[in-house]
Amino acid sequence: MDLFTPDRPEWTVEAACLALGQSESTVYRYFRSLTAAGLIFSIRPGRYLLGPGIVHYDRQLRSSDPLLRAAEPTFAKLSHAYGVPSTVFICRIYRDHVMAMHEHRSGAPPLPEGVFARGRLAPLFCGPPALAMLAFMEVRAVRAMFQKSAGEDADWLEIKRRMRTIRAVGYAVSLDDPDPGVILLAAPLKQQDGGIAGGLCLGLAHTAENATLIAQAGEDLVDEASKMAERSLIFSNT
Repeated sequence: MDLFTPDRPEWTVEAACLALGQSESTVYRYFRSLTAAGLIFSIRPGRYLLGPGIVHYDRQLRSSDPLLRAAEPTFAKLSHAYGVPSTVFICRIYRDHVMAMHEHRSGAPPLPEGVFARGRLAPLFCGPPALAMLAFMEVRAVRAMFQKSAGEDADWLEIKRRMRTIRAVGYAVSLDDPDPGVILLAAPLKQQDGGIAGGLCLGLAHTAENATLIAQAGEDLVDEASKMAERSLIFSNT
């Protein structure tokens, strides 16, 4: 499945054999199984794209994930609270990246799609959505992920400093990073056992009163993240 990317959405069995270093019979079995599951389909003889089964599972995820089910009141409140175009989204760590799982965009004109558009993989140590989660995880685990990403020691010291600040205030924030013209805030979604289920994130268009907006939105975000995590426990038991 990892072969299918935005840059190369279409594959043949022969091309997949070369990319994977597997025999044609092995790759054919893979493709046959994926086709039967609806995860890929043949757009024309011998050429495959991602299939309709993914949409089916996406709908199931949206209706069954406790965090996504718990998000609606939070999204409704935050998306209209500040009088500027906004995007509210939930993110999670996925395969050494950060990915938005669910989002709600509001305002006219809406904020353009950025680095953290739903389903797009962003670098693990990029911006508030990642750091808000990492700051509340075990430092040794975060260091291991950082080393895996081939980060430099000097950069690790800066990451540690930023994570200390985030733990102190409860949320992460950036201006124009990574998306120009956007204030980006994120707070962790904490589990009862101390783990991190994801991040609640808010993108806002710049205003003349950025400092005031950030202070209020940051406080609101931490409060809503706590409420949302509590609601998700209810949905987990239903």
